[in-house]
Amino acid sequence: MKATAFVTAALIFLICLTSGTGYFNMLTKAAEQDVFAYSSDNQVANIQMKPLSRGDTLERREQEVKLKLMTYNIHRGIGRNGRLDLNAVAEVINDSNAGIIALQEVERHSIRTVFQDQIKQLSEKTNMNFSYGKSVNVLNGEYGNGILSRYPIEEYMAYELPSFKERRTVLRTVINVDGLMVAVYNTHLGLNESERKGQVEHIIHMISEEKLEYLLMGDMNSNADKLTKITAHMKDSADGSEKQHQSTFIEKEVEERIDYIFVSPNMEVKAYDVLESEASDHYPVVSEVILSK
Repeated sequence: MKATAFVTAALIFLICLTSGTGYFNMLTKAAEQDVFAYSSDNQVANIQMKPLSRGDTLERREQEVKLKLMTYNIHRGIGRNGRLDLNAVAEVINDSNAGIIALQEVERHSIRTVFQDQIKQLSEKTNMNFSYGKSVNVLNGEYGNGILSRYPIEEYMAYELPSFKERRTVLRTVINVDGLMVAVYNTHLGLNESERKGQVEHIIHMISEEKLEYLLMGDMNSNADKLTKITAHMKDSADGSEKQHQSTFIEKEVEERIDYIFVSPNMEVKAYDVLESEASDHYPVVSEVILSK
């Protein structure tokens, strides 16, 4: 193979000598654009010249990545019929084709959900990576927030939020989306308005120091008009959508929009939807966004 490579190099050199500088310059330009490909036997394969478009550089081409997001309070896997059915939750997630899913009310090893490790089981049923952050201990088990991701998870950490009664947390997970690091925040805020105010301020402080692109998803237990401190820093992905005001939580006579996907100002929102499902007492919310690499 070394002899073949040497002969090939010698032939190219002789061609350059006999053909003048024009051919040599063409080869040099091609090499700079990384258009040479080599087959397994080190022979020069077909050369495909790919012209650079305006704004591109030789080092890295500007790209856009479409990302589908979901936030879903799964109510411990208990559907509207009152039955525990984690398969139904997994089916909703799989059918959505979302790439990153923020889950709330996820249990691990609790008696009331027959000791299921729900985030691990959902990871297996959806073939996704997962992160998890405990909020409270419950009946010999845990209860908290989780994230499923089709992309590699680089790191994660749960942070305690100021809480009056039930301990609340925000889960920060760094996800590698095709080479772009994105910080995904997932939370489930408290039931008291004054409590939520302090929790929102805490999260906004965290986001204000964030060095990466970021998202905030979760069950905010609040109407949109009470979340203006968040929308002052981030985009509500529902803005302008036909389903902007559609309820995401329905119980008896209560219908409210309390589940949200907020994105950083640099992201472009392409679509928003609320998926009607019986697998939980909340409807999953999905949004498609564009990330610039």
